[in-house]
Amino acid sequence: MTDAGAAPPASGRFRGRQRPRGMALWWPALLGALSIAVLIGSAAATGTLQLANPDQSSVSEVRAAFEALPDDALVVVGMDADLGTYPEIMPAVRAAFDDLLARGASLAFVSVSVEGRAVAAAELARLRSAGADADALLDLGFTSGVEAALVRLVSDALPAGASGAVADTVTERGGGLAAFDMALLIGGGDVGPRTWVEQVGTRLPQLPMVGIAPTFAQPELVPYLRTGQLEALLATVRDDAAFVESVAATNGEPATAGGSPSAAAMLLGMLVALAVLGRALVGALPRLRGPAPPQVTEDDEA
Repeated sequence: MTDAGAAPPASGRFRGRQRPRGMALWWPALLGALSIAVLIGSAAATGTLQLANPDQSSVSEVRAAFEALPDDALVVVGMDADLGTYPEIMPAVRAAFDDLLARGASLAFVSVSVEGRAVAAAELARLRSAGADADALLDLGFTSGVEAALVRLVSDALPAGASGAVADTVTERGGGLAAFDMALLIGGGDVGPRTWVEQVGTRLPQLPMVGIAPTFAQPELVPYLRTGQLEALLATVRDDAAFVESVAATNGEPATAGGSPSAAAMLLGMLVALAVLGRALVGALPRLRGPAPPQVTEDDEA
């Protein structure tokens, strides 16, 4: 018999949540790592830490490909960046646009991914607001179907109603991707330089292709670079930073910290993501283990 006025015994299921061993040390370690990241950022800003790769081979290949373009070149920009990874490559991509426009090239943007289309629209708006020549820009829009879309673009790249100097030149040259002197391919997640090489490069092997992609895509893209299917590739943070500095030096501009990829910012972002993931896992542990087994008392045994 139990006292009716007494509170029922608390079952193990409703007792205070026990933190896994090691959690007491996990948060101080995270804070220490964040402090190191802040110090790294300060060093980078003051020049103590140089982010740019001293090996200029990748930068030289990209710039050599740009220099080989004819006067008044037409460059199709395959903009299929991913919103999650675009901040890593954005400085290098914008430096490439500036370099090409400074050489007198015209840029035509096309996307076969939804996120790429959003980034393309933002970059076109930025270039126009920055004073880029309207006759040097063309929006080819979004074409659905990914691989199938790229196959269609090979023969018909102009959307209905496209007009302007670039559109007229593309029409005169047949209307497809063969009208362009180069493809600048901006990669992200599932769509990027590899997709273009496989679907467009096999059909237009004479079209030079240059890729800019996040670091994680480097292993799958390097083989295309070795076979010559990609003429040049930027796919590491350090190569991106070196390219930004190279273009800035050519244009007589200082390569500021704001124009280069920030290792500290990316490290901080990853640490914050790990913190959120850690908290989620800690909260999920009781659910993964299931309810605690019922408590057996002496009265139950009796």
